[in-house]
Amino acid sequence: MSLSFSSSVSGIQATLHMLSVSAHNVANMNTDRFKKQHASLSEGNHGSVTVNITEGADPGPTYQHANGAIVEASNVDMNEEILRQISAKHLFSANAVALKTSVETQKGLLDLLA
Repeated sequence: MSLSFSSSVSGIQATLHMLSVSAHNVANMNTDRFKKQHASLSEGNHGSVTVNITEGADPGPTYQHANGAIVEASNVDMNEEILRQISAKHLFSANAVALKTSVETQKGLLDLLA
């Protein structure tokens, strides 16, 4: 398997992790005391992409519950999540194009050798 092929596949897998983290944040945005997670990408071994997931430490807004208790709400910001999902979409598309190009290049090389 070529380096470009495996790099594109790991990039696609990384963007799927990014989308999964964002979906988890959106699903829990109305859960009190929920802390959003953030997926960051970095270069791994042999051109692969690795995903590092961290939990946000910033506090969410507070409100007074019906029983009088002060409660911290989730710190998820829907605008941030939309931007992360758009970024993941573009990264996915770029990796898909790179994967397609890698496959076409390999086919061309095989045709030349045959």
